[in-house]
Amino acid sequence: MKLATVLLLLVLPGTAIWQTSAPADPPPDYPEGYRGWTHVKSAVIGPAHRNFAATGGFQHIYANPQAMTGYRTRAFPEGSIIAFDWLEMTDVNGAFQEGARRQVDVMVKDSQRFAKTGGWGFQRFVKDSKTERAAAPQPQACFACHDNLKKDGLVLSSYRQ
Repeated sequence: MKLATVLLLLVLPGTAIWQTSAPADPPPDYPEGYRGWTHVKSAVIGPAHRNFAATGGFQHIYANPQAMTGYRTRAFPEGSIIAFDWLEMTDVNGAFQEGARRQVDVMVKDSQRFAKTGGWGFQRFVKDSKTERAAAPQPQACFACHDNLKKDGLVLSSYRQ
């Protein structure tokens, strides 16, 4: 009995360390060629908006073919990818034009890989970079907001047919 207790005391701390240092799920990759996918919708955050300095400009949403199935049925299949392109806005004599890219937000549907966040992986890429990932928001924060709003399949946007 003493031997079993000693072994248990030696093994448990190692198990706890292994569990807390297990690698995180790999984040979603940059969605190459997303601007060639179906354009779902656009929005403009104008100068009168309270968050214009941080989020103002054009926002374009693109979906790959799997995600378009989801937009039409509101049941997003595995492999769905949605890209949210944020662009600054410039005013040239009253005509608004796209400016520099602020960020690209990506959602990838993979229920096994991203089980902790409702089957969706979330990632933000900085400006025009395909490799620099934003430190914030973390995927768990994205999931919390999307889950809180209780939209179909955690996707907040809709497609006008």
